[in-house]
Amino acid sequence: MIISQKIIPSLYKQIGSEFQAFILYLAIGSYFEIEALPELASFFFQQADEERQHALKFIRFLIDNDVPVNIPPIPPADSSFKDPESAIRLSLEREINVTKEIHELVRLAKEEKDFTSDNFLQWFVKEQLEEVTIMDQLLKMIQRAGKEQIMLVEDYLARKGRVKEKELTEGLSMDESKD
Repeated sequence: MIISQKIIPSLYKQIGSEFQAFILYLAIGSYFEIEALPELASFFFQQADEERQHALKFIRFLIDNDVPVNIPPIPPADSSFKDPESAIRLSLEREINVTKEIHELVRLAKEEKDFTSDNFLQWFVKEQLEEVTIMDQLLKMIQRAGKEQIMLVEDYLARKGRVKEKELTEGLSMDESKD
């Protein structure tokens, strides 16, 4: 086994944390869907899928290192929120906590001179910076818009989605012309 025995329990815990974020984002997406805010719902359902992928990356890392996988129990998430701001504030808090967990894993890997785990975790360090930034910006937009103008945030997310879709489509067209 290449990775440190001391880091394995923390990796198991992180799998649980990623799945917990997955469930939380499903709950938040469901809340926005019920509130008839489809762009916010879609955004959080996509975030949920990303969190699931993160958990699977940890699982794959353990498997690749011939370590048995242990997935801890995941507590349920409540999908009743006071308002959109409280849902997004909770997601930002969650991302900040996950960032701290990843930093602690990196610290442990470095302390153990576990270069394999340290290298693996660097992707998550960068990813968490992006996740915290996105949630922080979304929270600021929600606060700026206020409850009365939440549709401005919906419109922003819809336009952003169309631009991203157009970039993907144009990228595919360019790739096809190279053949």
